[in-house]
Formats: sequence, C-alpha cells, structure tokens
Amino acid sequence: MSRSMMLVAPLAMFALASSVLAGGPGCEKMAKNAAYVADHKGCSATKEECMKHMAEAKNGGWLGIRYDHTEDGTSVVNDVFKGSPAERAGFRSGDVLYSLNGIQINEANAELVGSTWKSLKPGSVVSYTVKRAGIAKDLTATLGSMPEDVYQAMVAEHMKEHADRASN
Repeated sequence: MSRSMMLVAPLAMFALASSVLAGGPGCEKMAKNAAYVADHKGCSATKEECMKHMAEAKNGGWLGIRYDHTEDGTSVVNDVFKGSPAERAGFRSGDVLYSLNGIQINEANAELVGSTWKSLKPGSVVSYTVKRAGIAKDLTATLGSMPEDVYQAMVAEHMKEHADRASN
C-alpha cells in the first residue's frame, strides 16, 4: 500500500463510515469504498505478471506523472517528473484526472480508458481534462519514451511491494 494511502486510509474510513451510518443515496458505494481501503493490501498479481506489464509500459507512451487512486474513485496526481511531457503540458501535483481523450475516467469506463492508454505510443498526442481546485482545465501532451532510470525505479519500487507482501 502506498505511503499516502496508509496515511489517508484511517481518516477516509472514518469519514466514509459516518456517511454510511447517516443513510441516504450513495451509502452502498461509500461502504464499498471504505471496505476497499480497509482491505487493500497492494498488488495481488504474480511477479511475472507485473514484470510483463511493466515491460509493456516501458515501450508504450510515457506521460511522466505519478498518481494515486483515492477511496472515492478519483485519480490524483502526486508528482510530475521534471522534463516530462506532463510538465511541458502543464500538469501539476494535486490535479484530479477527469478524462482522457474525451473518455471520463471512472470505474464504469476503466476498461475503455485502459485499452485507450495501452494503444498510445511515444509521439501520440493525448488530451486530458483535469480538475484543479474544482475547475476543469484541458491539457494536451505529446507522449515520450520512459527514461531508463524512471523504469528501473518503478520496477524496484514495485518489486519491494511484492517482497514486503511475501514477508507478512
């Protein structure tokens, strides 16, 4: 589990639990999100599956952001890599990813967003709508290739998660 998720999980569970106990529309969704936060223990794929996925990511288009999925189903940018296509396009830490090439980023569209992203290669132009301080902003980026040092760091970080899970 990412460090930010570990810090947010107890607060999120409290906030979601109080909403669930209050009743009303959305209670079931909030309860599921709270259960997800409480139960999420990290990657459940095998190391081999992860290595295959990361190799595919290395050869695909690279935007240059790190983001977390939040308990309410949104994706929030944590970091923007220096010199990346994302930095040139104007992405900022705290941006909420709202849509990719006109496809709203949400649970219902997860498969479509994923297949769209997988089809993108270095040189592809992508359009994102982000929400920044609640205001929609359109950003366009030309994807690049993932730098080798970024790839190696991604692999090392993810394999550490597998090692941590195996030792628990």
